[in-house]
Amino acid sequence: MRIDLSERIVGLLTPVSALRRIGDLGIGDARAVREAIDFCAELGIHWLQLLPINETSGDNSPYNAISSLALEPALFTLEPDEVPGLEAADIPRGWIEEASIGDIIDYPRVKERKKTLLEKAFARFSEQRPPSWKEFQEFGRSHASWLKGYSLFRALLDRQGGDPRWDQWPPEIAHYRRALAWLRVERPRELLRKRSFYAFVQWVGYRQWKSVRDYADSRGIRLMGDIPFGISRYGSDVWTSPPLFDTSWCGGAPPERFFQSDAFIQKWGQNWGIPLYAWEKHEAEGFSWWRQRIARTLEIFHGFRIDHVLGFFRIYAFPWKPEENSAFLPLSPEEAQARAGGRVPHFIPASDEKLDAAAHNEARGVLLLHRLLAETGEAAVIAEDLGFVPFYVRPALSELGVPGFKIPIFEREEDHSYLPVSAYPRLSVATYATHDHPPLVCFYRDLVERWLSPNGHDAWLELQRLMSFLGWNPETPPREFSQELHRRMLQVLLDSPSWMVSILVSDLLGVDTRFNLPGAERNWIARLSLPLEEYQRRAPHAELLASFRKLAAESGRVARRS
Repeated sequence: MRIDLSERIVGLLTPVSALRRIGDLGIGDARAVREAIDFCAELGIHWLQLLPINETSGDNSPYNAISSLALEPALFTLEPDEVPGLEAADIPRGWIEEASIGDIIDYPRVKERKKTLLEKAFARFSEQRPPSWKEFQEFGRSHASWLKGYSLFRALLDRQGGDPRWDQWPPEIAHYRRALAWLRVERPRELLRKRSFYAFVQWVGYRQWKSVRDYADSRGIRLMGDIPFGISRYGSDVWTSPPLFDTSWCGGAPPERFFQSDAFIQKWGQNWGIPLYAWEKHEAEGFSWWRQRIARTLEIFHGFRIDHVLGFFRIYAFPWKPEENSAFLPLSPEEAQARAGGRVPHFIPASDEKLDAAAHNEARGVLLLHRLLAETGEAAVIAEDLGFVPFYVRPALSELGVPGFKIPIFEREEDHSYLPVSAYPRLSVATYATHDHPPLVCFYRDLVERWLSPNGHDAWLELQRLMSFLGWNPETPPREFSQELHRRMLQVLLDSPSWMVSILVSDLLGVDTRFNLPGAERNWIARLSLPLEEYQRRAPHAELLASFRKLAAESGRVARRS
């Protein structure tokens, strides 16, 4: 793993889905990422950081993928020069016109339309068998270790009407090995064709994302991927390799007062529904599942972020599934324990309250991360170490050479004032927000609104702390999120000693687009209003972006031109 601390760089963080380009089908895609690469190159941004691009489940969350390896087809570019077998006449003009309207992603429509186009392309491709047919066949052979199980799972998922709850499927297909035995006997023709189709889809995506990687190399931009700690319990990984996972618990995070908009998170925590890992089984297999996951990620990306790295040390777990949260919300701890069969949410393997347990958790996490980092070679790895961070995690990450995150709102002195950025370690990633936090525009507007309310004393104190952090007069905070305030916030972060300053795309553009609100019913549906290149041409964004480029240069963070 290579983090060059002699560099001082900037990263731009965005979900692929939020990007927009002329001619897309209602969601950001691989071609839009190439445009984002151009955008980064022109602004002197060195790293383009993307959220996970693996195939999602029904909630469309990139952190609840139904496969740790398969790519999300909704993010593929569906144009004839990008998809073998697809023709221009296959794409109704009305689809493109509809996609240009609105800032909300209609996932059911997008996914269905893209699937329809991919099916047309596959039918034509299978019939004509052009020279690239051999490339497709070779892809199937070289990726057989995961593609065979995934393609069967995906075909059976269609057969089950899109219901991924494999534990409720008929017994003969409820597990991979049973399904293989059933398939050998029954050999349903349509199912076999579907397996080939889903292998074709993944080949198309692989070609596109490898092309994105090549384009990034040509522009001197590095791509940073994202490996979530968990995966969906109702995905192909758990279905094909059940011994590697403990589905009797659901991973999540402990109660947090910060999420005041969600009563369940405040009372019980975040129940993500992810299965836990049977680490002893992974170790017995030489961590082959993790090694394959890392290798697949690094075929496309130059590095990756580990989401919720705290889970490697200990994970907060629930004895009930997320769909049962509403039933547990009004219960007392005693009532919840009785309803859950005597079990309660807690840290596994143990909390850090006792020093011997904390020492065990630390040693466990370091060992696991050391094994995984050994597979990364020259790639850069950063770790999301936010939330209830045990005292040993950040020193352990530092020893491993892995930068953690510094978010000003969470970095405080004993008197609750903001820790000055000068105190941030070089081995760190400084940012105002990740995908889970409100953009700066929303954060500041909310703070001012609370300050001007009848009970605004606490908000007034917080505004004073923020102004002091920015080096401004704490007695005269602006009542609006002005361009001057925006530039100052960016400047302070850029001047930090942190190796990387990561800017959420909403914060770079000064817009209020939010992609994820933990606990909300609908997430990941927001799109930017314009293609990135349009923001560079239109006021007031053009002036802001020009200022950002100047500030990045003054701070010594402008990327070297290739």
